[in-house]
Amino acid sequence: MTIPLLIAATALAQDDKPTVPAAEAHFVAVVIGLSSYENIPDPVELDFARSDAAVVEKALRERAGFDKTFLIADGKATKNGVRELLRTEVAQLVGPNDLFLLYFVGHGIGADLDQPALLAYDSTVETVHEDGFELNAFAQDIATFAQAGTTLIVTDAIHSNQLDGVYFFGPAANQWPQMRPNTMILSSSQADSPARDGAFGTVFADAMAGAADANTDGFVTTRELKDYLVGRVSTVGQIPVAAGDYKQNTVVARDVAFTAPTDASHTNAPIPDANATMPDTLVWSAKFVFREGASQTVECRDQQIKSCAPSCYVRSFKSGICNLSAVVDGAAMKGQVAVVYPGKYDCGLRYGSLTCRPPIEPAQKD
Repeated sequence: MTIPLLIAATALAQDDKPTVPAAEAHFVAVVIGLSSYENIPDPVELDFARSDAAVVEKALRERAGFDKTFLIADGKATKNGVRELLRTEVAQLVGPNDLFLLYFVGHGIGADLDQPALLAYDSTVETVHEDGFELNAFAQDIATFAQAGTTLIVTDAIHSNQLDGVYFFGPAANQWPQMRPNTMILSSSQADSPARDGAFGTVFADAMAGAADANTDGFVTTRELKDYLVGRVSTVGQIPVAAGDYKQNTVVARDVAFTAPTDASHTNAPIPDANATMPDTLVWSAKFVFREGASQTVECRDQQIKSCAPSCYVRSFKSGICNLSAVVDGAAMKGQVAVVYPGKYDCGLRYGSLTCRPPIEPAQKD
């Protein structure tokens, strides 16, 4: 059985030292949020998309070092409206030394049929590939109008809502077409794992505002961003996916101040069992290495608690959430990590709880 890869980046550098952007580099973002649609009935609309977009835009503008941000929501987020914004505004602002971020939260469709598209405000389900953001055409527009040296595309568009048997499954990161080098694509969940409405946006905003700055150097890199999102969002039953041709030490937020994460929960609805939504695959071996503390333990899915001093192996278990514990500086600490493929997991105290950095590439059997 093929183990799904959560990280499909084709050019990950081994050095975590950030590539610091030039002082004159422009950071520009377009944030799109769609809670309501002209041609889609109310019951399948998203409660938090518009508000999540506003939270993300504010964090980028006020706390992540972005020079210019555009927030386009609901009725203004038509196909032509977004395309014109890229063509007339973004194209004038970004160049080869700059960073461009596109964030989309709303409905997508067709990813389960290998025909992914994102819905614009005026899209219809039947003709979304003409009046929505068909992925190949949208990727071409971004490449044409936003010719930045670094591009970050983020989508929260894989939702369990359905209309007349058609599910709103938008693209996961690894379903985008190939784009130019130095492009990182992130999605809030895997293609076959629906995202929870409202679970991702606040976490992403926190990350870019400084919560992901693990080494507190004032920058958030692609590696720090991915690690933080996987560590936080996987606890609600979805695993963010990263793909593209990018380096892990590329800076995506600057002049940040490390801050503790906020509560990302928008509702009092029960949080789904994370293990219930994990891919049903077998992890043949995972090595947990704790970099600090004492009395470290790991408890993986359907396994007994295992002592690590300071490292241990857990073998032949179902992919899912592993619970962590350790005594750090005299205090008992706990945490979790999503383990989906084999390899070495570097564990320690980050973001106020224990977590582990997953392997860049899955380990292979000898």
